[in-house]
Amino acid sequence: MNDSLLYRIRPVARRLRVLRFWQLWAVFAIIAACTAWWLTSQAETGQVDGRNAAITLASIAGVTAFIAAVTCAFLYRDERWIAARIEEHFPSLDQRLLTALSQPDDQLGFMQQRIVKEARDHSRSHQWIDAVSGKTLWLTRLWGLSATAALAALLLILSATTPRTDSLEAANLAAIAEPVIQPGDTEIERGTSLVITAKFASTVFNQGELRIESESEPPRTLPMTQNLKDPILGGFLSSVEIPITYQVVTSQWTSRVYKVDVFEFPQLARANADLVFPKYTRMKPKRINDTVRVSAVAGTELNWELVLNKPVKSAELVDESGERTTVNFHDADSATGDVSMVVQTSERFNLELVDNEGRKNKYPPTLVIRALPNQPPKLKVKPASDSEVSPLEEFPVSVETVDDFGIDEVGLAYSLSGGKTSEIILRRDLGRGEKTSIEQMLALEDMGAEPDQLLAYHFFASDVDADGNPRRTESDMYFAEVRPFDQIFRQGDPPPGGEPSPPSPQEAQAEELAEIQKEIISATWRVIREHRTEKANAGFSEAIALLSESQTEAMTKLDELAGKVKDPQSQQFIGEIRSAMASALEIIDRSASKSDGRLLGDALPFEQEAYGGLLKLREREFEVSRSQKQPSKGQGSAAQQRKQEQLDDLELEQDENRYETQSQAQTATAEEAAEREVRQILNRLRDLARRQEDLNKELAQLQSALEQAETDEEREAIERQLERLREQEQDLLRETDELAERMQQPSEQATDPETQEKLQETRAQVQKSAEALEKKDVAEALASGKRAERQFEEMRDDFRKEAAGQFNDAIREMRNEAQQLDEQQQELTEKLDSETSPESTIGLRDEGAATDLEEELERQREAINELLDRMQETVTDAEEAEPLLAQKLYDSYRKTRQRGVERKMEAASELVRRGMNSEAKAATENAGEDVSQLREDLEEAAETVLGDETKALERALGELDRLDEALRKEIEEQAPQQQQSGGQRGGEDEPNKGDSGEGKPGESEPGESEPGGGKSGGEQPSQRSSSEGSPSGTEPGQGGAEPSGQPGEQPAEQPGQGGRPGSSEQPGGAMQGFGGQQAAASPLTGDGFREWSDSLREVEEMVDAPELRSQAAQIRDRAREIRTDLKRNSKEPEWDMVEELIATPLRELKRNVSEELMRRSAEKNADVPIDRDPVPTQFTDAVRRYYERLGSGQ
Repeated sequence: MNDSLLYRIRPVARRLRVLRFWQLWAVFAIIAACTAWWLTSQAETGQVDGRNAAITLASIAGVTAFIAAVTCAFLYRDERWIAARIEEHFPSLDQRLLTALSQPDDQLGFMQQRIVKEARDHSRSHQWIDAVSGKTLWLTRLWGLSATAALAALLLILSATTPRTDSLEAANLAAIAEPVIQPGDTEIERGTSLVITAKFASTVFNQGELRIESESEPPRTLPMTQNLKDPILGGFLSSVEIPITYQVVTSQWTSRVYKVDVFEFPQLARANADLVFPKYTRMKPKRINDTVRVSAVAGTELNWELVLNKPVKSAELVDESGERTTVNFHDADSATGDVSMVVQTSERFNLELVDNEGRKNKYPPTLVIRALPNQPPKLKVKPASDSEVSPLEEFPVSVETVDDFGIDEVGLAYSLSGGKTSEIILRRDLGRGEKTSIEQMLALEDMGAEPDQLLAYHFFASDVDADGNPRRTESDMYFAEVRPFDQIFRQGDPPPGGEPSPPSPQEAQAEELAEIQKEIISATWRVIREHRTEKANAGFSEAIALLSESQTEAMTKLDELAGKVKDPQSQQFIGEIRSAMASALEIIDRSASKSDGRLLGDALPFEQEAYGGLLKLREREFEVSRSQKQPSKGQGSAAQQRKQEQLDDLELEQDENRYETQSQAQTATAEEAAEREVRQILNRLRDLARRQEDLNKELAQLQSALEQAETDEEREAIERQLERLREQEQDLLRETDELAERMQQPSEQATDPETQEKLQETRAQVQKSAEALEKKDVAEALASGKRAERQFEEMRDDFRKEAAGQFNDAIREMRNEAQQLDEQQQELTEKLDSETSPESTIGLRDEGAATDLEEELERQREAINELLDRMQETVTDAEEAEPLLAQKLYDSYRKTRQRGVERKMEAASELVRRGMNSEAKAATENAGEDVSQLREDLEEAAETVLGDETKALERALGELDRLDEALRKEIEEQAPQQQQSGGQRGGEDEPNKGDSGEGKPGESEPGESEPGGGKSGGEQPSQRSSSEGSPSGTEPGQGGAEPSGQPGEQPAEQPGQGGRPGSSEQPGGAMQGFGGQQAAASPLTGDGFREWSDSLREVEEMVDAPELRSQAAQIRDRAREIRTDLKRNSKEPEWDMVEELIATPLRELKRNVSEELMRRSAEKNADVPIDRDPVPTQFTDAVRRYYERLGSGQ
């Protein structure tokens, strides 16, 4: 711009700034003058101090004038705007000034110079400053000076104004005439807080004093502060322990003396228990101090000594049925009472107290008595099975025994082929709870044992029952068959097909009859034992009838066998057996007629003699061969299994096929397998319920859309969506069938028939929904889907309660709720801290914020109270099942109630309502310490039930590593094939992967096997393993033994079905087979999907954080969708989509689990990455593209 023109424009800008300053100042001065006039009237009535008000207002005026001057100095800096105003005032310029200002100084041509010269000439001939009216400027300045003068005069008047005497007295009388002191004379509970307020008719006093006196403490004075808005003075006493008097004092007024009395609700201060145990326990009397829970053996004399906080009018123990027991006191003024009782059953008593004023205890404590029965000794026999011994053998037997109150003697009773029973005392006077292992060698040669005799033995232990009478406990009866010396085994040719050769009909019938006779002996022994105990004669008649029927059946089978035996010696043996059986049957019938179980003992020798005779019918020579196929466990009799063990010890001449599939040892225990099965079923029920719920929501939306559809196109679009939902409903139906099949498999914790029946009912509803969708009946489909959803949820909840720990979810929810309450308590403390900061106290009180804070405190108090109520309910429920958990929860509940956290929160809410935020902050901080302690107690209690979560996270991380590795291998192998088939990769790179027929599910595995499917019929013996030790009867042709697989489950893949020869599985089970060279082991496109999905379910159950569970569920859902699309359309997955939707989230889940493990790990020296924070969702794609470009070198 041209400097000469700018020089001529600046005076116009200065005049504009001056004009604006006087305008602003005039307005403010008028407002300030009016304020000063109003304050003068207030100062005359004594409501404000005139001098202070004048000084304050003058200071505000000065600061305002300074701010206005500084602000105006920076106004009107735009030369073009000023030039436009000049152009507007002088039209003769004809835009010359604006045009000249827009030209750069260093590029002026002839025409530009001429325009600048004309504009400069115009400024000389005209007064540009007249663009701002001088008259307007002087009028504005006059108004400003006048307002300033008026303000100054009013300020002088205000500073000199003093209250009129009559007005001051009237104001004081009005203020003092109706003071309201709350709570006045009152009575409160000892230890509670007290808020004292003085409310006046109008705002007169801004401060006062609260004078407090008591008999045992010196007088003290507390300040009373005024609410910024309300005419109220308030004072706060955090705790009142003794009776006091108080008085409110201000500069011109003093209240009368008020009295505050304190009282205490009756409560239990301490409970002591004196226990006198029965004599048979050999335990000395015991005193347990300060306890409300006692566990003692039945028959113990219990005396509760109850120490109260003060004498009471009545004290009673009320049991669950409402029966009352009075507590006895030594005298009327005593605060210590006692009540005696004999422990017989487990009971719970509430202690109800009533003091002399009729007050009842607020929280009646619960006294818990847990009666422990006098259990019989436990006998664990080793070996706990029948044996086969030699006549010259020293047969070792052992027993492990323990008893809750000691054992008098432990012995062994044995008999040989129905002979006289002999007893050996092995040990005497075993201590209480002492677990003792005792071994004994039975010298069969010294007994005169002969081949084909039967050695029957059992252990016994003697102690004292609850009535002090001797009690004898006996173990099960076990048998040792004395085998003959001359057993000959000759090797024969293996039968065709690899099946083991069956025994001869006579041998099989003899074996079966021997098994029946052995079962009769065992059943007779069980009836004898039960008859000796207090359990029961209720089923005695039925048991005797069954014994008689079984013995009669055995005799019938013996007659059938006699008709087939031609050997004279065998006929003689059968006659002796029949005689022994008849004698045993006669004694059994006699015992039934007389209802006397003691007679059964006479039948045992004859039953054993009959069994010994059946042993003599056994063959001596055997022709055996090694079978290619190992019989599964549980098939055949015990005798056949023992014979099989003998055969396994023989060295038969048969080459082993060293090229067959290697068996994998079973590493998981039965308990771990059962727990895994339970988690799998529970996860499937949860997943089915969630998916049915999602389908129902979509159905409801489509039903509304179908009703509102107006065109055929809209209806067709909705029908296509209904078809998609029908397919999803059918998938759900198939998975329900899979779950039903899984539930019917034998396992340690097999589901009961009732649960299976419920699942079938739910399946019927799912099927109805699918059929209704096929008929386009959306309403019926939605109704059936809703019923299925509800039934799935009920089954999920029932199964979780029965199969999983019944208190796991409850304690986990309470722990999480306590953690949330602790965080909310800290937030409330921070809010109160900000409310009490110096910045927040300037100005009037925010009524809305105070109300919100008061409501938050009240909600927090209610939440704490609800948590304590739930803790009390859990204590009651966990009394028997989880006594340690119940004890910890009760201690935490009792301590929290005693600390009075609910009362503190209520006081804080009241203080906030009265505007006393400083005192409310102190009360909230005190309550916050109690909430933090409650959280710590619940976390400690949760540890006793949930265990160490870091171990579960470690297992989950290991599973994720294997899952990620399996998926990575499949992507690496399958992605190049897809690229090559699409023409994206040329040449002859990896030609083997381009062969048609490999890696395509539709070709290499015709009729893809569903989980639990059977074997193909084309399997040849050469495809089977010759290993004799295949665990659990798993056939090698069915995928090998899977260590982490389901009990009783066989993977569906078969050798020879992979589409090429020699593609047998690698050792190690399905998880190690993932990503191998055959497509059948792939987790997405092969038969490895089920194991891969089950492992991901395991991870979902192992982690506790909801966000981690959600991640695992989403990955599993996406994998299922890709798998469903593959099976339905026989189309290869888009592997880049698999990488994006499954592989990348799986790695993120693994990283999140690893970081969660690091956070929870107790190792202080663990290296925690500081740069591994999760990428925010909105930047995930950008970060991924960045690393892709970085890796490609772009």
